[in-house]
Parts: sequence; structure tokens; C-alpha cells
Amino acid sequence: MVKKGQAEREFRVEVEAIGRVRHKNLVRLLGYCVEGAYRMLVYEYVDNGNLDQWLHGDVDSVSPLTWDIRMNIILGTAKGLAYLHEGLEPKVVHRDVKSSNILLDRQWNPKVSDFGLAKLLCSDHSYVTTRVMGTFGYVAPEYACTGMLTEKSDVYSFGILIMEIITRRSPVDYSKPQGEVNLIEWLKTMVGNRKSEELIDPNLPEKPSSKALKLALLVALKCVDPDATKRPKIGHIIHMLEADDILFRDERRTGGESSRSHRNYHHHEQKDSSRDRKRIGGEITDQSEVDNSSKILPIPLD
Repeated sequence: MVKKGQAEREFRVEVEAIGRVRHKNLVRLLGYCVEGAYRMLVYEYVDNGNLDQWLHGDVDSVSPLTWDIRMNIILGTAKGLAYLHEGLEPKVVHRDVKSSNILLDRQWNPKVSDFGLAKLLCSDHSYVTTRVMGTFGYVAPEYACTGMLTEKSDVYSFGILIMEIITRRSPVDYSKPQGEVNLIEWLKTMVGNRKSEELIDPNLPEKPSSKALKLALLVALKCVDPDATKRPKIGHIIHMLEADDILFRDERRTGGESSRSHRNYHHHEQKDSSRDRKRIGGEITDQSEVDNSSKILPIPLD
């Protein structure tokens, strides 16, 4: 059993490590608040709600989330996760990737939020716990059954998220007819019966091409492979998504930047932020104006 003092030290180490992360697709962690047994994380404010609200909330019959916007959300989320998995040492496993933890700005750019369950992992190591954390429907089977946690656990949750974005269905929905309750099983059945087009959210204003749909479904199905070792790394998923012209046809038509390889992604992601690239470290937002009595602690830097 973990002692209170040890748990407190682990919490501070993990929060302070996450607080150093800088990436346009990750919500910035500004500080944390400790009050006895209660803990609170303080994040930057993102003003357009979360993905769950836009998918499942009270919105118009024609969704404002076009296919291109949805694919941008998928790709941006993948880039945020790739930074956690492959751009940091020790790596960070989020443990709670789901639609309500994807915040959106006014341009529909995604920011992965809520690192309250995140875990630091050293390279080539896994983490075993007797207390499985996460959200029902998104948790990887090997993690749920054995407590074995790796970055592939996040990949599984990300695959569920892709399916949810395409279909506008929750991972588990007991209001659906038998055979449609579990999103993965229903989607696999529909794909196997060559009914992929019927998976698309009926509120989409414009249907995607068959090629675009098949690519998105392929990526999703690879992510939820029951065998964690067969799931692609999140960086490879980015390469799969960016390598296909159909996801960025509008950007290219207006002279936008062509898709980059995964190798170039890693090279460019660590450039100076003044060139609009993502990076690790940097100065934390000044917390000096925060009243000390609130016990909100800024993330210390080395």
C-alpha cells in the first residue's frame, strides 16, 4: 500500500512534469491546489466547450462539425498524444482519452485536457496497478483486466474516440438495439457487412468520400486491436493520416503546407515556438498575482 507521503510526492512530481509541457494541442496546466486530501489542477481556459458537447449535446440537426473539422480534431488530438508519448522523457500516458477531455477553440482546434489521471513512464517500461483508472467504454482491455499500462492504452482509447467522431455514438449506449450497444462490435459488424456508409453521423452536412471514410475506419480499427502489441504507435497514426491527400485537400488547394513524414514531425515539433512550432519546457505563466492563501501552487521550473 502506498503511504500518504509517497503518494503526495508522486503527485507533485507528475504534475510538475506535465506542467512543463508546451504543445498547441495540449491544454496548459498552470498550477495545482492542495487542501488536505483534496487536489485540484488549474488549466488554461478554452472557450468553445468540449467535443462531447458538440457530438452529443443539444445542437442543430445539421452539425457544425464538418468532415474536415472532425478529421482536424482527430489529427490534432493524435499530435497532442504523440508529444506526450514520444516527445517527453519520461513519457506521459494520459489514461483518460475521451471526447469530454478534448476541448475546442473557436477555430475547432483540439486541445487534450485533464491530466488528473496521467502517469509518467520511463522508456520501454510499463506500469502495473491494482486500481484501474479511466472511463468505462474507453479503457483498453489489457489495462482493465491486468492493470498493465503502456502508451498503447491511450492508443486504444484514441481509436474509440475516432469511432465516436465518425458515428456520433457513445462507446457504450444501452438505449440502442441489441447488437448496437457496444460501438466497437457494431462498427466491426457494419464494416464486415460492407455497410460502412451507414456508420456516418446522419447530421453531417456533407458526406466524406469513400476513400476518406475507409482510411479513418482503418486507423480506428488498428487502434482498437485486442492485442496491444499490434496497435500502431501514435506517431505512426499521424503518418497514416497526414500521408493521405484527402484529409488536407482544402489546405492544399489554398496553398497550405503539404503533409509531413513522422520523422519531419519530430524534427519540426522541437523548433522554437516563435516559428509556431511546439516544444517542451519554457516559462510557466506567472502565478505571482495568485493569492497565497488559495494554496494554488505554480509549476516550479528547474
